[in-house]
Order: sequence, then structure tokens, then C-alpha cells
Amino acid sequence: MSKKNSDGMEGVLLMAYGTPNSIDNIAEYYTDIRGGVKPTNEQIQDLIKRYEEIGGASPLYKITEDQTNKLQEALSKEDYKIRVYFGMKHSKPSIKDAVVQSAKDGIKELMCIALAPHYSIMGIGGYESRVNEASMPLSNKLNIKFVKQWHMNPNLIDLWSKNTTEASKRMDKPFVIFSAHSLPEKIEDKGPYKKQLLETAAKIAETARIENYGLAFQSQSSRGEKWYGPTIPELIEENRDKSNSFIIAPIGFISDNLEILYDLDISCKKWAREKNTELRRTKMPNTSKLLIAALKDVVKENYMQ
Repeated sequence: MSKKNSDGMEGVLLMAYGTPNSIDNIAEYYTDIRGGVKPTNEQIQDLIKRYEEIGGASPLYKITEDQTNKLQEALSKEDYKIRVYFGMKHSKPSIKDAVVQSAKDGIKELMCIALAPHYSIMGIGGYESRVNEASMPLSNKLNIKFVKQWHMNPNLIDLWSKNTTEASKRMDKPFVIFSAHSLPEKIEDKGPYKKQLLETAAKIAETARIENYGLAFQSQSSRGEKWYGPTIPELIEENRDKSNSFIIAPIGFISDNLEILYDLDISCKKWAREKNTELRRTKMPNTSKLLIAALKDVVKENYMQ
């Protein structure tokens, strides 16, 4: 792939998990997450309740759209004639829509970046499958490149270090909990997911001079199989001898979404109040300058290979 002398036939696809556009779309969204298996009415109502508690909808769509626009601006300022698209894994605009549109626009080479820095078979692997399925029937064939992970990008580490330091102000030696979405152990044991999360956590701790920290997993499924742990409450209980003040830095995520705004800000904080435990959460990367700088790094590094 070329550099600044691009002929405008190169593209970048940012991929996010997705979110229902309204309460009316929740059943369709939930069915897609479950691989086409329709959830029960009770499950749908439970998810509706969670969305209602965060205001009726997740800001993920708008954040992803803004990330796309800001990355486009950042690349254009440096004369990279690269077109940036975005697509959702489980909602509209879909990854398929974005891939098809890029081909219609004459894009020849498409770099695909999941807005999740750590590689997992279920997560990033699932994005790859969606892209491949969408591109296979195209008459205008795309040269597709996947960015597998970007968990040690210096700007990303700097961002989390600063956000964690800011959250710790006026706290007495808090214990930092680095969190990520849990996954089934039997699927992920052979992959690098947990190892990469530990690498990111260690580098942030070194940069921000954090003495006490640990890795926890959130948003576990209740389907019965064993998922990665410990949970956040379990990690807190294991470390009460070190502190009664805790900070959650959700390094497995990039944007505010249901898993942040409900699972952490409502459910987890409610548990902490009941346990008389001080618990704060860092700001998310969202559309911060350092996140856009990190994404720009990823694009430039991979186009120059």
C-alpha cells in the first residue's frame, strides 16, 4: 500500500460492535448477537430495561461516527488521500454495508480496524468473518488487510495513563482495576486476548506509576459455560487489605456503550455502595485527541508496510 502519493483508491474501515438505534430495534439486535436465535420475551424486556436506565439508547453510534470523521480529518491534514468508513457488527450501518460502499466508491485496498485493541477469536475474529462474507461476492475485488491488534500503541497507553491519573485525584492510594469484556475460557484459552490485556495493564501501570492493580473481566454471559474471571466485585474483595478505594479503567473498550454505562456505572457502582466501597471509573477514550492519534498511528504504520 502506498503512502502520501495515494491515488485515492485506499480506504480504512473502522468496526464497532453495534447498538440498537431505538427500543423498537432491540429484539432484532439481540437476535443478531445470538447468531439468529431469537431471545425470550423476558430476555428482551431485561435488555430494554437496561437501555432505559442509561437514557433509552447507547451513544456508541454517534461516537463511532465522530471517530470516523475525526480520523478522516487527521489523515487529510497530512495529505493522506485515504477514505475512512465505519460499520457495525450487529446493527446498521453494517460492516457489509460499509464494505459494499467502499467497493462502489472505487476503493481497491481496504484496511480494517476493530475499535477494540486486543485480539480475541470471538471479537476480532468475528469482525474478520463479517468483512470476508461481505467482500466475497463483490465483482470489484478488494485487497483487504486486517489490523489484528494495537494494544501497545504509545498514544493509547498515554491516554489510559492520563485518564487513570486524573480519576485518582483526591483518592487515598486507590487500587486500579483494569477491566475488559469476559469471554468463554474454552474458546479463548489458546488466543492472545488475556496476555495482551495484561501487557497493556502493565505498561499503563508503569507509565502512570500505579503500584496496586489487577485485571478483571466484566459483562459475563449467564449461559452456564465458564467465562474469564475474576469479576470486578471478586477482585475488589480479594484486595480489600490493600485499599478501600478502587478505580476501574475499562481498557478492553474504546467508547461509552451499554457495558460501560450500565454494567459499570449503574450495576457495579450499586454493588460498591452497598459494600461501602469507594469506586470510580476513568473517562473513556471516545473521540479524544490521543485516541485519534493512536488510530492515525495504526493506519500509517500499516499502510507503510
